[in-house]
Amino acid sequence: MFSRPSHRRRSNTETVQLNLVPMLDAMVTMISFLLFTMSFLQLVSIDSPVPRASTTELEKQLAEKPVQLTLSLRKEESELWSPFERVPTVTIKNAEPGKPDIRAIHDALVKIKQQFPKEIRLILVPYATIPYDILIALMDNSRTLETTDGAVFLKNEQTGVDEPVKVLFPELIFGNLLGDNE
Repeated sequence: MFSRPSHRRRSNTETVQLNLVPMLDAMVTMISFLLFTMSFLQLVSIDSPVPRASTTELEKQLAEKPVQLTLSLRKEESELWSPFERVPTVTIKNAEPGKPDIRAIHDALVKIKQQFPKEIRLILVPYATIPYDILIALMDNSRTLETTDGAVFLKNEQTGVDEPVKVLFPELIFGNLLGDNE
């Protein structure tokens, strides 16, 4: 049977309280798990300058015939060359198939740096499947000038004094980011 209307108004409504403790425990556990796993994640990037799009600046540079030293890496040999033939082409056999002779490349780069002490750029054209550790070792050796390499001097324009150069080719540009030259 139906209840009286006044009885429905007086009925006791119970308030329900949610127990949030298990949900907070789960969230704390998930957050700590995510924080611990993020500490093992390492992101590695190799900076490469973006080519300039200014045509007037490019035409001016091309009129001066820049060195544009290029190191092409292949599975059987490495080649140092310049598109304007300012540097004679140097071909260096690899120590093993797919492994460039890093020491011989470094020595050739030192000789070129002695000819062109102002040059700071090296265009690196690796083959597509070169191992990462070999590429990084090659990049490190082409950037630094060792104490056993011999002195390279550059005349300071302001003082007119010859100062020793401390770096080899610090600015590396990748030449074939999208291509494959195997």
